[in-house]
Amino acid sequence: MYNTGNSLDLLKSVLASGPKGLGTKANNIASILNRPDQESDTELRHRAPYRDDVALGEELNERLLKWAEKIGLYEGHLDYLRKCNFGRYVMLTYAFCEDRDRLFVAGQAMLALFGLDDYFVDDKRAGSTIDMVGRNLSICMSALDEPFFTKQYNDDTDKGLSTHPVHVALREYISATAKIATPQQVARVRHEDMCLFVAMCQEASWRYNKMVAPVWEYLGGRQMNGFTPCLTMIDIVDGYELPHNIYSMPQVRQVVKIAGLVCVMVNDLVSTEKEKEAGVDQFGIREAIQSAEGCTFDDAHRKGVRLHNDLLRIFEDESRKLMVYATPELRLYLVGLEAWIAGSHRWHTTSDRYSGK
Repeated sequence: MYNTGNSLDLLKSVLASGPKGLGTKANNIASILNRPDQESDTELRHRAPYRDDVALGEELNERLLKWAEKIGLYEGHLDYLRKCNFGRYVMLTYAFCEDRDRLFVAGQAMLALFGLDDYFVDDKRAGSTIDMVGRNLSICMSALDEPFFTKQYNDDTDKGLSTHPVHVALREYISATAKIATPQQVARVRHEDMCLFVAMCQEASWRYNKMVAPVWEYLGGRQMNGFTPCLTMIDIVDGYELPHNIYSMPQVRQVVKIAGLVCVMVNDLVSTEKEKEAGVDQFGIREAIQSAEGCTFDDAHRKGVRLHNDLLRIFEDESRKLMVYATPELRLYLVGLEAWIAGSHRWHTTSDRYSGK
């Protein structure tokens, strides 16, 4: 297993005064936040990112741009890709890793999944059409999880998955992940990616049928169609393994899924201009609330902000409870989730991807 060396020194110092065994008082960053007694409905509550190393973000971004150019991803639009600054996103969210190669793998995952969304789901300018979403994402499943046939059809599959840059990106990212992760970690990543694809098909069905789903249905789909695949990379990037039996505990699953939803709620609330430019004609949390409650868009926006903040509070409270009896790996992972939420907020509110430019 990769020796994390000094890459987790900051994280270890943060946790040094934390719980030492079952029944001890939990002290993680969430438990000592100076947070309000009641949540706001006008401002997305957040904490500062745990790392904001501009030079590292630029280094990673340039490396990701070279990779995208090599495989033809965002061909003709590399200036736009540079402004999106996915290298900065990786730097902000995987805040306790200094290993450039591991951070690059996380960046490949991000770029492949955002590219998949743009090419096959979200952006008419990239050729996406609603009627082809299911087929395209099913093929992406084959890119992530290699099928096994006779030699003839194995060769045909390899050829078929070697032409589109999104398929190439998916294959290269999962291959790179397998080199630094255990088989169980890779299986977890694949599982969360495929849940993402199913939820993207659900979103396409809403658009095809011109329906605005009930809020509960929207949130269920959005929890899968969010950032959970990236959150599964935290322990891989930081060089340890959160065992499957702990990752799958209902209490752990709850905080992971809420963390992913908190991040995607920020995405919903800042991406309006980007979606208009893309010609998506889809709805977000504000439209779902407005349809369900018959309120104004401004009121729905405030309710969306409050929902984000309420979810963040639940994440903090439930994460703190887990800290009481957490294993060392789980403690690392929980603080990694907190860092991811903070970094994701910063990126979403500063990236040119959502500026409408």
